[in-house]
Amino acid sequence: MNQTYTIFISLCVLVVSFVGGLILFEQSTVEQQQWIINLLDARVLLIERPTFLETIFPHLMVAIVFFLFYQHRYLRKLILVICAFKITFYGYCSSYLLQTQESTFPYVFWWFPFQLVYCILLLALANRINIF
Repeated sequence: MNQTYTIFISLCVLVVSFVGGLILFEQSTVEQQQWIINLLDARVLLIERPTFLETIFPHLMVAIVFFLFYQHRYLRKLILVICAFKITFYGYCSSYLLQTQESTFPYVFWWFPFQLVYCILLLALANRINIF
């Protein structure tokens, strides 16, 4: 597959999934929002600084699932779906953080840039794109 086409598809997945997370957040109740965030990444709900295990565990689980799915010929196609799910959750959490925080400083300078880079790296890994 042409690498330019793959990058275009990856960027489309990034944008559509992120906007889907924003829309999903708007359609859910406060209880549903907290339940989903607690289920997938409880760090977002923490007021104090998360521990090292709480920080690394969600990323480690995604890496393990990627590795396991990559080993199977048919499950390899689902890695992009997992990326889209993770990016949708990223948009969902972004809405939650912007709605609940008094200051946008942690979101703008910490959450958004690092999560964006993480999602781009996940997409690059899913599509085996040479980003360097």
